[in-house]
Amino acid sequence: MSTFLFVHGTGVRETAYNQSFGQIATALEGRPGTTLARCYWGGLGAQLSCNGASIPTYDTTRGFPEAGAELEEVEFWGLLYRDPLCELRALAARAGGRQELPPGTVPPGRVLDQRVKILQPSPELASKLQRGEIDAAFPGARAAVTASNAYREALLAAPAALAEYRVAIARALIGEAAVQAEQATGEERALPAVRTDADLRDEIVRLLVEELGGQEYGIGGWVKKQLGGLAVGAGSRLGTFYARRRRGAVTDATYPFPGDILLYQARGGEIRRFIRNFLLEASPPVVVLAHSLGGIACVDLLIEEPCEGVELLVTAGSQAPFLYEIGALQSLATGQPLPERFPRWLNLYDRRDFLSYVGEKVFPGRVRDVEVNNRQPFPESHSAYWTNPAVWDAIFRELK
Repeated sequence: MSTFLFVHGTGVRETAYNQSFGQIATALEGRPGTTLARCYWGGLGAQLSCNGASIPTYDTTRGFPEAGAELEEVEFWGLLYRDPLCELRALAARAGGRQELPPGTVPPGRVLDQRVKILQPSPELASKLQRGEIDAAFPGARAAVTASNAYREALLAAPAALAEYRVAIARALIGEAAVQAEQATGEERALPAVRTDADLRDEIVRLLVEELGGQEYGIGGWVKKQLGGLAVGAGSRLGTFYARRRRGAVTDATYPFPGDILLYQARGGEIRRFIRNFLLEASPPVVVLAHSLGGIACVDLLIEEPCEGVELLVTAGSQAPFLYEIGALQSLATGQPLPERFPRWLNLYDRRDFLSYVGEKVFPGRVRDVEVNNRQPFPESHSAYWTNPAVWDAIFRELK
């Protein structure tokens, strides 16, 4: 009988914690002899205790922030999450206007438009939309996409071969639904599951495309080429403009992340004691699942004092090895080894998660690094570990 104790990372508040906890519970379903326990410390995290009084124009700049993303095959979704219509605009621009057709011919785009507007998701698709936490937002997303100029202009220019158009519409619907679902969560802005589970997202795309007529759904080379510089351009040309006009929103969306890190560096002992109490209450043997800053706190805690019931420490997207290398790990100076009583340590990282680090070279013989591919753009890649089957394969192999 093992207890899996989930310790979250920086910037996480209760809604987002519950979402990740649910993902872990799903992964552990059917595994005999396991119990999943909570360790939510976000209530101790950074807060705007004076209601943003230190931030210029805070009360008048709390609109929803926008941002860009680096574009590659996976990172393309980063752009869609922020600009769901970008692919449709690119297709409209390529054709350059309405297609000339023989008299009496129904434009292909009109046929596809009707199919989009009358689509009733099949039970399978409806179930996936619900799992992706975008079912409630889907009708509004469809209304927003089909009312947009990008959608209308793209379909006016659509050729008889509608391959890219079905795909672009499907992705626009999912991207817009993800945006609306995130906004509907309130101040905590927990990401809908479709943004942390790449397999589920791709399955929804596949089903949507099939129900719109069927087609391959890889990102076309032409669209990639046209959009290649857009994300970088958005950051360089528009970043200051949006940040200035929406400083309050930018603060709301981002301060818990660096705020928790700064708070931990200043008063991390309180957070470690909080985690220690949950460790002591858990029935051994304990497998600690520690994400991001939670991994730093657990490494510090397990260095500082013995926790004999811990069988395995699993860190995902954690910065503990990096902090040790630069001399910023609170519990251990660079060059000092981990204590002998430190438990087995499995460290999971994703190259697209720029907040994940490797430990084998800085802690030789004491850490096993495993690279996984969460198939999400950054920063979504940082929150996508618990829905990745490769993560659980690595954890269960380590426990054999």
